[in-house]
Amino acid sequence: MFVVTLDEVRSMAALIDVRSPFGLRDKALLALALHTGLRVSELSGLNVSDVAHNGVPRSTMFVRAAVGKGHHSRSIPMNAIARHAVAVLLHFNSKRGFDTSADAPLFQNRFHRRLHVRAIERIVADLRKRAGLDVPATPHSLRHAFGTRLAHTSNLRVVQKLLGHRRITSTEIYMHPGADELRQATDRLVQP
Repeated sequence: MFVVTLDEVRSMAALIDVRSPFGLRDKALLALALHTGLRVSELSGLNVSDVAHNGVPRSTMFVRAAVGKGHHSRSIPMNAIARHAVAVLLHFNSKRGFDTSADAPLFQNRFHRRLHVRAIERIVADLRKRAGLDVPATPHSLRHAFGTRLAHTSNLRVVQKLLGHRRITSTEIYMHPGADELRQATDRLVQP
């Protein structure tokens, strides 16, 4: 499993010209992917109503069964950065004349249609190349970064629920105990 670092994501995001036609959308896409752990198909499938109500970002994102893996729905609390990315997207879509109704796609292309999975993958691949990264930074590696960061602050069941894993064994890959963590665990043992 490959996990892109926050510094690598920052270097990719820094290359986005927010004055370009889709710069704000692409920057918000990176932020939302990194702070929600969505699969690329789930990002593509988001509708406005999944993340906002009456033009205001929700505190919790709803991943509909129609777009969730295995047709399973889930809710993901959105932190301040994710809510800000949604606000930017809503403003961007409105300003560009894109549909902002509840059933409209959150991410749209220049033809006012849903931004497809391959287009999202191309956006991230292009940023990776422009940043000169020798790592396979992909939308899925952004998901792994979310899972890994969560695993260090939450319990495994929380990570499982947020990532939408059906089996805990899928979530265990995010647990990377280092030497310090192993040492701390043994230091906490009480002498018999």
